[in-house]
Amino acid sequence: MLMIRHSIGSRLLCQTNRYTIEKKDRHWQISLPVDVETASRILDFQDELNIFEVKENEKIWYYSSDAQINFQSKEKQLVILADHKTVYPTQ
Repeated sequence: MLMIRHSIGSRLLCQTNRYTIEKKDRHWQISLPVDVETASRILDFQDELNIFEVKENEKIWYYSSDAQINFQSKEKQLVILADHKTVYPTQ
């Protein structure tokens, strides 16, 4: 599961099981389908996002220190380039 939260107050902006994460050089490209309203809400806080991937035995925290976020409106696809990753065991 992927959760995108506002870093101030931890407000949940999006939660989905439909996403991909790919390593790209020194970044991780996170792609997910979203509607226009969700994309707008996320882009409003693009400088203040925490992205969490929750798996059975770990939680992974991603963030983009330079707000590399793009909404591809035709495909209704949000693409985030994160430059930081921290893995936390959940057990």
